[in-house]
Amino acid sequence: MIQWATPQPGRFVKVATVGDITAGNVLAARLRSEGIEVRVHSQAFGPYPMTVGDFAEAELWVLTDRVEDASAILLDAEVNDAIASADPDIDHMMSGRPMDLQIISLVLGAIMVGLFVFVILRVY
Repeated sequence: MIQWATPQPGRFVKVATVGDITAGNVLAARLRSEGIEVRVHSQAFGPYPMTVGDFAEAELWVLTDRVEDASAILLDAEVNDAIASADPDIDHMMSGRPMDLQIISLVLGAIMVGLFVFVILRVY
């Protein structure tokens, strides 16, 4: 009786290169959440981890039969990031926070100076 070998899954192909291992892991998690098997390759995983310049890049590899799905998901993630960074409401909220902290610091500083002056005047 002849036993046929189980078919090998498709080979892996590179679908994206990102700037660092953290971004690669985040995108890989996004692909895995959609049921796509993904491999992340980076110099950061080697015996002598390199995380500077081009050595910091991470590559995402998926099976050939899932390239289209993975590309669509990665494009969606990139578009969402671009929209979020261009949203003026988000920029306004983030830029307003340091001013609030400055005002609070000034008020607390004025209270501290007032208490110091009060203590000195009371002693003399």
